Amino acid sequence: MIAIPVMRARVAPVLNWCSRVLLFPAGPQGGPVRELQLGPLSARERLQVLRQNGVTVLICGALSLELLQWAEHQGFKVLSGVAGEIDAVLQAYREDRLNAPEFWLPGCRGPRRYRQGPSSGASRSRGRCGGRSGTGPARDLCRCPACGATVKHEPGIPCFESQCPRCGQSMVGG
Repeated sequence: MIAIPVMRARVAPVLNWCSRVLLFPAGPQGGPVRELQLGPLSARERLQVLRQNGVTVLICGALSLELLQWAEHQGFKVLSGVAGEIDAVLQAYREDRLNAPEFWLPGCRGPRRYRQGPSSGASRSRGRCGGRSGTGPARDLCRCPACGATVKHEPGIPCFESQCPRCGQSMVGG
């Protein structure tokens, strides 16, 4: 299933605080739509509800770094930095043209990231729409919060996009 948080028939600007999410079948056909009312749930509870409803792809405007990392850890494919009318965004996703500028969240200047959980690989492209590539504090090492392993930080790639060579967890700065 594909999940798109919605605000007035458009992709909601921030998943963390939206109250409605539309669900679509993952196949090429339109099919029936289901709507979820999320209410006052925590960020992680929102993802648990999506997972319980069979969601594997999340198309959204923005989400907090914590929620993004948790979504990736849970194996969601996250397409962030997306804006536009729901029907047009869904059609563009199914036609593999969601990188077109008309679907960029305001402030985005380049291709968005297509992020998938730890078992399936890293992002296909780097740009401001999908995260903080090239911004943030300079650091020399990325560290695994689970086992303590460290690897050399690659400039322009956030540590959380790297997996630990020992245990496979997402790395953190530092």
